[in-house]
Amino acid sequence: MTERIDLDDVEVETEEDEGNDGDWLWRDDASADIDGDVGETAAGESASSGGSATESEEPAGDSQGDRIPHVPYESSNSPAGIPKDHGGAGGGAGPAEDRAEAPEASGPHGGGVDDMATAYTYEAIQRLDDPRIALAETNEWSDWIGLVGDVPAHAINSFLREHQLDIDFFNGSGDGPAERLAAIGEHSMFYSERMVVVGTEGEEWIAEDAGWEFVDLADAAESAGWELDD
Repeated sequence: MTERIDLDDVEVETEEDEGNDGDWLWRDDASADIDGDVGETAAGESASSGGSATESEEPAGDSQGDRIPHVPYESSNSPAGIPKDHGGAGGGAGPAEDRAEAPEASGPHGGGVDDMATAYTYEAIQRLDDPRIALAETNEWSDWIGLVGDVPAHAINSFLREHQLDIDFFNGSGDGPAERLAAIGEHSMFYSERMVVVGTEGEEWIAEDAGWEFVDLADAAESAGWELDD
């Protein structure tokens, strides 16, 4: 008669979960890689414990099987060459106290207020023997040069083309010379610490209405050595 066997007393060996295919790409345990070799950690543990590697202790809920491949986690090593506390791709900007603050820009165009702007009147520039030389020399000590006059805009344009003059601003048909200069305020790119109108006798009102300084053409020509037409 066959002896009865109690199945509850039979020891059954269960296979451990070997993980998913491709775990060797990102796992850092004693699992064999694609060539069947064992990592340095597992090999060292095996040698010291007689062939059995101890399980690595990991926080609950953060097992190797739960991690998504190619997505770094908090305790993973930082990529080589990218400091964690500095800028760069993947890096932070560093502590706020270590970042230099950009200097505050001043002036109408962010570089500080310019030194000087000079506006010739239409009457004054016509009296210059050689306007091209006068304006070229003016450009050496003035940041901006303009031409204003109580004349139509096409008259100013014709004079500029005839003498091949290059200036920064002039008044159009819709405003007078004083109005044009008065519009050059603190937010204008032509705004400067010193703003001068070079005009003839009787044109002082242009500078007064605009709030500019007036310099008589005769005095300017004498100082600069310019010849004037009679």
